[in-house]
Amino acid sequence: MHLLLAFLLVLLTAALAVRLPPFPLFLLLSLLSGGAWVLGARLEALLPALALPLGFLLAPRLLLPRRRRTKAKAKSPRREKRPTGASEETQPLSERYEILEKVGIGGMATVYKAKDRKTGRLVALKVPQERFVGDPRFVRRFHREAEVLARMDHPNIVKVYDHGQLDGVHYIAMEFLEGEGLDKLIEERRLTLRQAAAILARVADALKHIHAQGIVHRDIKPGNIMVLKGALKEDGVDPRGVRLMDFGIAAGKVLTRLTITGARIGTPVYMSPEQAKGQKLDHRSDIYSLGIVLYEALTGQPPFSGGYETVIHQQIFQMPTPPKQLRPEIPQGLSDLVLRMLEKDPAKRPPLEEVIALLEGPWEEEKGLPQPHYLLVAVEAKKGTVRLLSLEGTPARMLSGIGSAPGHFSAPPLAVAADGEGGIWVAVFEHGSKLLHRFSPEGKLLLSAGPYGMKPGELLFPVGLAFAGGSLFVLDGETATITRFAQDGTYLARFGGQGPGRGTFQDPKALVATREHLFVLDYGNRQVQRLTLEGQYLSRYAFRKGRESQELRLLGGVGAEGERLYLADLEAQKIRVLDLSGTLLFSYDLPREEGEDPMALVDLLPWQGVLYLARRGGQRIHRLALPKGEPLPPLPVYAPLRGLALFQTGVLAKA
Repeated sequence: MHLLLAFLLVLLTAALAVRLPPFPLFLLLSLLSGGAWVLGARLEALLPALALPLGFLLAPRLLLPRRRRTKAKAKSPRREKRPTGASEETQPLSERYEILEKVGIGGMATVYKAKDRKTGRLVALKVPQERFVGDPRFVRRFHREAEVLARMDHPNIVKVYDHGQLDGVHYIAMEFLEGEGLDKLIEERRLTLRQAAAILARVADALKHIHAQGIVHRDIKPGNIMVLKGALKEDGVDPRGVRLMDFGIAAGKVLTRLTITGARIGTPVYMSPEQAKGQKLDHRSDIYSLGIVLYEALTGQPPFSGGYETVIHQQIFQMPTPPKQLRPEIPQGLSDLVLRMLEKDPAKRPPLEEVIALLEGPWEEEKGLPQPHYLLVAVEAKKGTVRLLSLEGTPARMLSGIGSAPGHFSAPPLAVAADGEGGIWVAVFEHGSKLLHRFSPEGKLLLSAGPYGMKPGELLFPVGLAFAGGSLFVLDGETATITRFAQDGTYLARFGGQGPGRGTFQDPKALVATREHLFVLDYGNRQVQRLTLEGQYLSRYAFRKGRESQELRLLGGVGAEGERLYLADLEAQKIRVLDLSGTLLFSYDLPREEGEDPMALVDLLPWQGVLYLARRGGQRIHRLALPKGEPLPPLPVYAPLRGLALFQTGVLAKA
């Protein structure tokens, strides 16, 4: 009996050591207490029966390999390894920092204005949002931001004072900055060109310092750039008044795309092509992102927009509209710098030293119109529906737009023309309003004329404008008439009307003028008519489809210079050059880019040995060298074309 009790005591000791479940433990205690019957059986009878199940319960626990114990332990909550250089205390965060107010909340962290109770210093306390704290990768990345910043010593990089974990709360204590994000300054249009360039020069200098430490920021965007209160100056910015912040996804110099909770790191609008493709990145990726920010700071809008996948596609395959096309006062050198920074090939991007030098200048904001001649174009765009381009395609002015602001209209222009005193005439359709408007080259609306209606001096649908003999001639496509106005908008005369030709028209589409003649594209009658400035019919120009056919080819454009007439033969896709007697002098192929409608109307503008051609709806002005018609590089306009004319700076236009 004593032997039996000793055996049971050994079993009890082992059971306690391995934390036997309650029922077997209760059974053993019952046996030790001296009960003669346990579950209806005598002790002696139970002993053989208990040996097997107790052995089954105890042996695996007693003989459990050490590695399995380790695995079982891993199921308990794991204590995060303390980041290098981080402080970790058990005191509550509020005992170390006095929280004053919440100053910002981002996608992954909240920032508070706080006071360090030890030093009395104001700090910006960055605390991760609760839903991310359970992700060990995020926590490591969060503290890595502080470690990266602690290595930086640059006036344009935010300073870190401390980071760590207080009573389970992760935090980064940084210098508290009073100011505004660059994103807000851009959105509110509060930056001059000089200020925008000066701010980005400081950011570029900060990036230069970062890259020297072997770090790639990877998330350059306006929201991560702060301009301190009072830092903006009339001619730029206080050099110490700009801070680059948010190094949460900064990493080593060569790296691949990482993910947080399954999402791609970085903002797609500011991603480099290599980042969008998930390739290895180096410091040149930051230069691309800085170019995107510079583009937005100069123009007020990002170069690419749309949904996530749309922007990614644009980043990889498309070049944006040059900044100067959106804001002509941007110096050409600055516009070119932006496009170089946005090169798809990282090897073609300029180094930061060059970027800083070009941003700091010296450069002058371009004023006035130094060239004597410009292309006057109407485009279908929300901003700058009327534009002046140099003869090489460089934007010089942007006027009007779609909207309710003064000088803006509800629809794009139908036609444009320039008078002899530097005025720009624009024809629009607005039911119940005046349809003709004269602007200064600076975009100031000078006068409006031609109210909507059927009476003399009124218009229904002005599709063509031409200036000659000190008068403005307006072709009304709805009434098929031509109305003559004085330069001050006074009504003078009207002629034409619906008819088969010889001074009447069927669906007229375009009007051009020389010193002595008007030329009307009589689209419905498949001809061009020549009239005097008083409206007297002189001759017509047309082409038969064949020698034996009386059917005429469809003409889609007319231009005139001196004694030569230029016609667009849409059916043959040819430009026909004639003299005023109708003799055919030359034929050229009508140029067309992919995507342009071959049957669209064509504006033809011959000037100083070059024929400029603009297909309606296309986005390029084609050029042919005269007299042989050799093609020249086209001029991109980056918006659908609606009209083309010649503008001369305050000098009476020659025929």
